[in-house]
Amino acid sequence: MRVALTALTLSFLLIAANLSTPLFPLLEVRLGLDSFGVAVAFSSYVLSMLVGLTLFRRLADRLNRRTVLVTALSVAALATAGLALAPNLGWFCTARAVQGLAIAAATGTASSAFRVLLAGRPRTAGRLTLLASSGGVALGPVLGGLLSETGDPLRTPYFSVAFALALLAPVILAVAPHGACRPEDAEPLPADPHGSIPAATTPGASPASEQRAGSAAAVRRAAVIGFLSFSLFGFCLSLAPSAFAALLPVESRSAVGLLAALTLLASASIQLLPLRGAWREPVGLAVLAVGILLLGLAPLTGALALVVAGGIAAGAGQGLAFQSAFGRAVASVPVSRTGATVSSIYTVTYLGSALPVLALGSAAGFVGLPVAVLGFAALVALGAVLAAVTAPRRG
Repeated sequence: MRVALTALTLSFLLIAANLSTPLFPLLEVRLGLDSFGVAVAFSSYVLSMLVGLTLFRRLADRLNRRTVLVTALSVAALATAGLALAPNLGWFCTARAVQGLAIAAATGTASSAFRVLLAGRPRTAGRLTLLASSGGVALGPVLGGLLSETGDPLRTPYFSVAFALALLAPVILAVAPHGACRPEDAEPLPADPHGSIPAATTPGASPASEQRAGSAAAVRRAAVIGFLSFSLFGFCLSLAPSAFAALLPVESRSAVGLLAALTLLASASIQLLPLRGAWREPVGLAVLAVGILLLGLAPLTGALALVVAGGIAAGAGQGLAFQSAFGRAVASVPVSRTGATVSSIYTVTYLGSALPVLALGSAAGFVGLPVAVLGFAALVALGAVLAAVTAPRRG
């Protein structure tokens, strides 16, 4: 019950943060935005989350998990409701930034909760963290599109999900005893005391040193693959609706939301399969490269089939590669450092969903969105190929 509730909490927090994806075309009109303005509106949440992940890096390993999750839900509920009332870009970005801080606090905490509740199964805990996260991100645009067609398109989605977030808080208080949610006793920290991604140690040292070096390498690689693959997600959740809406035969926010979420749904779905082995990382990265190139060609060719095929391929490849790298990294550290490690990885990962999107939005103002999307896709594909070539042979 507590495992399911933790997963539901993390998923709903990310659903709330991604409701806006199919609504961005409407928000462009209401708030007077161009492509760069949409990129700023999206990135305000991501950049705030990055600040939060840095500030709260040790939060999950030091504070009561129930307290952190309930606080995050309450704050996120208020911020999500605030989005419905935004009269300008500044207000909208502020509410998005508050959402980012709430999710930053909850991410490492939820991961630590999974490690404790699933003791002895660190890879399962890592898999569940990713599944809850990617599932929430994928469902956000779909629910945003559906809810926007049941009432006021720019208020109903936000108020509905804000209400759901508010309901989850008392459920956690009722189900999870405060004493059972205390952090585990801290173990000696062999890495940087500031909680950064650990640096590799010199070779030829003790077995403990070699283990720390292996852990450092696994964490760094997960962060790099996260940065690369989440640049794809950042595009899908921000500028993709504007890039692909014209390819649809009918005007439908639900269809736009589903199209934008296709990549994320494919990523979440592939993670449900019991796949194992070191092959997942290089194969996933190669499939990601092919998929994003198809997505990049779609706006120029006007082919909706390329969006569907590319979105599914890119998402499945991302899910395979990042799940493998993330699971290996989480399993390589002790329970007492899980929250800090996850926060470290996601700090770099979410940077990938912000900086490339800002660059893409800026480039679109000079060369047009279709050409900018193709250039973006080519760069990500190149990075994926390079990462695939250097993938570890074991894992």
